[in-house]
Amino acid sequence: MAARNRIDENLAQWILYVGFAATGVGMALPGAVLPALLREWSLGDAQAGLLFFLAWLGSSVGALLADGDRRRAVMGGSAAVAVALVLLGWGGRTISFAAMALYGTGLGATMTAISLTQAARHAGRRAAELSRLNMVWALGAFVCPSLAAHSLRVANARAICGAVAALFALLSVGLGALGRETSEPAIHSSGRLMSRLKDLARNPFALWPAWVMLLAFLPTGIESSMGGWVAEFAQRAQGSIATTVSAGSAFWGGILLSRALGSTRYLAWRTERGLLLQSAWTVLAGGVALVALRSSAGILCGAALMGFGLGPVYPLALAYALRYSDHAGIFFLAGVGSAFLPWLTGMVSGASASLRIGLLVPVAASVALVAMSYRARDVG
Repeated sequence: MAARNRIDENLAQWILYVGFAATGVGMALPGAVLPALLREWSLGDAQAGLLFFLAWLGSSVGALLADGDRRRAVMGGSAAVAVALVLLGWGGRTISFAAMALYGTGLGATMTAISLTQAARHAGRRAAELSRLNMVWALGAFVCPSLAAHSLRVANARAICGAVAALFALLSVGLGALGRETSEPAIHSSGRLMSRLKDLARNPFALWPAWVMLLAFLPTGIESSMGGWVAEFAQRAQGSIATTVSAGSAFWGGILLSRALGSTRYLAWRTERGLLLQSAWTVLAGGVALVALRSSAGILCGAALMGFGLGPVYPLALAYALRYSDHAGIFFLAGVGSAFLPWLTGMVSGASASLRIGLLVPVAASVALVAMSYRARDVG
């Protein structure tokens, strides 16, 4: 019986890692297919920004819904993503906004439940485990633009939605087939969600210092803003399919590389605060290069630098936050950042008729990220 439990536990571990990679694909997917969707649905930048806002605001709600039975949260969240992708692929513009909200909710529940599960299982090396987990996530995000570009050449956005929907459906079924032995260490009653929502609304500063909340808010917002808009920006700036695809891959590839280093010995010879400061300045340098340089090389280098700098920041932010409280509201705050900055980027871009000016929004957020990094101390 003990041997069977260990097998189920190891299998669950692998499913969770595969599931987290799938959420990386899911996070990068809207940005990868955005140029095609803007043409197919005749959307402006402000409307596209609203799509991102609904998706990533939904991820905030999903983060709170994950603060219960985490195994069920992964199953339900994955099923919601699958349904949303079917609606997006076959419902078109008519129900796209509602489908994107459902899509984000499912992704948020899935990512949060897996993150909390792994953080609890590896409490003694939480920062390294979260970095490793997010490296797997970045791998999924990295391969998404290339896969999407290839799929769009031979098929259409509907086929991409169907394929990713099947992946999430398999994740939900696979985890559901395992026994209760693989259930997460923290299970809460159904009434705990409303209690924690009230706690969060009453006084979030009692849970985390302001700088920790901003540290969670900013990198996710910068990441989703750049991940959502960089391919469209590259296409408008260069008009080259190769540059458009490469820009998304460069950004997510930078995240993947830095998280790969962070999951090995990268954290061993740097203090957490030193790594955070270095990363924040790298994000800012990449953002400045992206909007200031007009060549393909400048866009790709800027995107890669931003990604490389962002890679360690969110796992470190989670480690800081979980040091104070394991309240799932920190994922809600991160999700608000993911929703707000891409929406604001689209609004500024639409108002100024320049996506380059719109991308000054994540650059300004990078300045704030540098400032917050100076408040940090080593996780310990």
